[in-house]
Amino acid sequence: MGVTKEYNLPIPIIDNRELKLLDDLTEKYNRLIQPSKINKLEKKIENILPAKIKEKGQELTDNIAAIEIYEKAMSLIADGFKIVEEQAAKLTISENDIIEKINKVEEENDINKIDEICFARSYDIAKIVNSSKDKQKIIALIEGGSTGVAGFAGIPFNLVLSNLIYFRSVQLIAIYYGFDVKNNASELVIASQVFAKALSPKQDNINNELNGIIGKIMVMTQATAVKQTAKKTWTDMATRGGTTLLLTQMRALANKTAQKALENAGKKGLEKSVFKDVFEQIGRKLTLKTIEKSVPIVSAVLGALIDTSQINKVIEYADIFYHKRFIMEKEERIYSLMNLDKDIIDVE
Repeated sequence: MGVTKEYNLPIPIIDNRELKLLDDLTEKYNRLIQPSKINKLEKKIENILPAKIKEKGQELTDNIAAIEIYEKAMSLIADGFKIVEEQAAKLTISENDIIEKINKVEEENDINKIDEICFARSYDIAKIVNSSKDKQKIIALIEGGSTGVAGFAGIPFNLVLSNLIYFRSVQLIAIYYGFDVKNNASELVIASQVFAKALSPKQDNINNELNGIIGKIMVMTQATAVKQTAKKTWTDMATRGGTTLLLTQMRALANKTAQKALENAGKKGLEKSVFKDVFEQIGRKLTLKTIEKSVPIVSAVLGALIDTSQINKVIEYADIFYHKRFIMEKEERIYSLMNLDKDIIDVE
């Protein structure tokens, strides 16, 4: 019979600094969905390009069969995913490295697994996440920004590779905040929808309920986000409505999708299956964007800007979502690990 690990309950579980961060993160999200400097620069460059060059580029774009590129990309995911995965291995997610970094800032508990990260302070985790962002951006730019150089023949491979790297970046951020996307199928599904939503945060371009819930969580503030009387079970949370109900619904929807994916692909093929599903939702729109930046001359000017803008948007969106979710679910996750079933300690 195993020995139950003893944890030191953080007092308060959610401190005032974390509560304030919910408002700060909402403000950060509102800034994220505004046109960026890169977006504005893209438009300026497009406006000053000679009309003949733009017409030539548009003519070339019109002659490309976008549907054919999309179908080749889907075929690559189905038949050549292993090759793409090997190229994306530079963003390999190491739980041990993440836990080691968390333990350097977490003094009260010796964290041994991803689920225990919930005992740390969210702002301490955020510092670690911020320090990892530049590396993710550089890798994504090098691997995903080569479409213009490779020419049209390389578009399907680069399209799939760059988006797999973006998806891996979302997974990495999820693990930093203690959500185990590698061993929990429902968490991988949630990460896939965070990735999809990050590409167009202002609109529900993905027509499903899980995506909508993620969008609602992003705009919630301190006033509505944390219920200080949550109990142990998800059933208790669901009866309270508000954010707790949203979080419960999100988990339920993700579990349902994950079960289907596991039945179809098994655990080893789960990431491929989930990535294929999300690419089917967003792939056609991404294909058109990729073709536009691959047009000669224009691509040389805009390609790097578009890649930089896209990976930055994905990473920032994922960071805001998982940081907010970490705070919202912190009490529940801690009490579940400690096997406690009583009213939690007040924040003040």
